Amino acid sequence: MDLHTQKENIEDANLRCNSCGKLLAKGSKSQMFFEIKCNRCGSINSIFKGIKDQVVITDKEGTILYANPIVESLTGYSLSEILGKKPSLWGGQMPKEFYKEMWHKISVEKVPISVDVKNKKKDGTLYNANLKISPVFGKDNEVSMYVGIETIIE
Repeated sequence: MDLHTQKENIEDANLRCNSCGKLLAKGSKSQMFFEIKCNRCGSINSIFKGIKDQVVITDKEGTILYANPIVESLTGYSLSEILGKKPSLWGGQMPKEFYKEMWHKISVEKVPISVDVKNKKKDGTLYNANLKISPVFGKDNEVSMYVGIETIIE
């Protein structure tokens, strides 16, 4: 690869805020880029390359701030139906104790989790998935939001 091509690859991977254009990240095309919040204008920006799984970002109360387009095909809900709601829209099929323990782990212990869950699509079809949730920490080292990635279990 010559220098000119390398420079183009890096420039192609520059990520800018969707709202104000601020440069958020640089890197190679093959990497996954992720920027949650622009510190200039405060808008939520999430760019995922090469992810075929459902990705959801919530605030610390669990309200959905971002969902990638795959969520629509996996759950049957449109992005407009999902944003501002809780993931219980398609979840909520596990025992109450499961959710109590899950929230304790991610919000009190502040550790990521990986669990198998049963969810329900908009049409009522049940499906199994592996859910990974990681807390995201703000400047004060407190949880500011969560990133969840759900992989369908065939």
